[in-house]
Amino acid sequence: MIPRTILISTIVCAAFAAPALAREVSLSVEGAAAYAIKHNPALAAARLRIEEARGRLDAAGRRPNPELEFDLSQNVRSREHGVGVAWMQKFPRTARLALEKAVSRAELTAAAAEVRDAERRLAGEVRAAAVGLIALENERELRGRQILASEELAAFMTKRVQAGEASVVDAAQVELESKQLGTQVLMLDVEKVALLGTLRPLLGVGAGDAVKITGALGDPGALPAKGASVAARGDVRAAHANADAARQNAELAKAGKWEDFSAGLMATHELAEDAPDGFERDTMFGLKFSLPLPLFNKNEGQIREATAAAKRTEKEIEAVAAQAGAEAAAARGEMAALAKIVADIDGKLIPQARQIEDQLRASYAAGLTPLPEVIRARGRRFELEAQRLDALRDWHLARAKHQTAIGGKQ
Repeated sequence: MIPRTILISTIVCAAFAAPALAREVSLSVEGAAAYAIKHNPALAAARLRIEEARGRLDAAGRRPNPELEFDLSQNVRSREHGVGVAWMQKFPRTARLALEKAVSRAELTAAAAEVRDAERRLAGEVRAAAVGLIALENERELRGRQILASEELAAFMTKRVQAGEASVVDAAQVELESKQLGTQVLMLDVEKVALLGTLRPLLGVGAGDAVKITGALGDPGALPAKGASVAARGDVRAAHANADAARQNAELAKAGKWEDFSAGLMATHELAEDAPDGFERDTMFGLKFSLPLPLFNKNEGQIREATAAAKRTEKEIEAVAAQAGAEAAAARGEMAALAKIVADIDGKLIPQARQIEDQLRASYAAGLTPLPEVIRARGRRFELEAQRLDALRDWHLARAKHQTAIGGKQ
């Protein structure tokens, strides 16, 4: 049985050691993307495909091992017997070995490109999650300012109620609005927890580690150039490499019609009876040659399959490039539209909403406007401020999409 003092000491040490194991990972948006590429476990597993392809390349294009043949025969009625030994080596009749090497080399290039494509997509997911977290923090700050303004108005209304200048119902409306904003803040905290739950496995950090995304969502900047090149995308490069491998494989299938021939040396030793002289020993050396003839199997099926695959991969290059270009163009279009929305809200809508709210406040103070009109005007301003944050967040998300679409930084 464990002594009580030792048990208590163990529990206390564990309690102090547990927080020490946790760590905080503080990253910018681009820093988070780079961190994920370095630490994501699924991506680390995907990189092993490159080593697998290197192994296949090392094994490709090698001649088969030579064969050592051995024959033994024995006459069951006498001492006559024979022993034969042959050394055989297969030789290709075509450039099959070089084609096998070329196919494996193209497959290695495709595997490396596919890993780069996985890195591109992972970086896009991380950027989107990081932008979402910063946007949530900004919205939380906005809701906090709105709650502060509501509390100030509630305090003002309480004084007016005490002075008999306002009704209790008006004060209750202001208090209800403040509580609604508090509920919205709690909902934002729930969204943050969910978003962090998505981001942590992408970054490759533990569930107990704290993740903090630093930086701010700046105002919309200049649009990227039209028709940005998508040649750097991993899936585009992989499509080209797969097409190259398919072309080489088609040539390999054609070469497979002609099987390897075999050539080698042979030696035989025989003990035979030569009546009436008795038994004689004979030893002979010679050459051995084997040539398969393509009479029944001309590899037509594999040739047809490989040729169709080569044509398919050529079409896939066009499809992947078109998809990549469409993604980049769509993201750029989103950026342009959202930048205009942010500019309109900043330049026209919010200033106008503030002006209307100030006028209604003054009118309410003079007893000319009921309080619900003032609350509605302020609610419209709050809504516009929230819409601006949403549009700014969506602009940065569209920018992240564009970065992902062109396969790099912009």
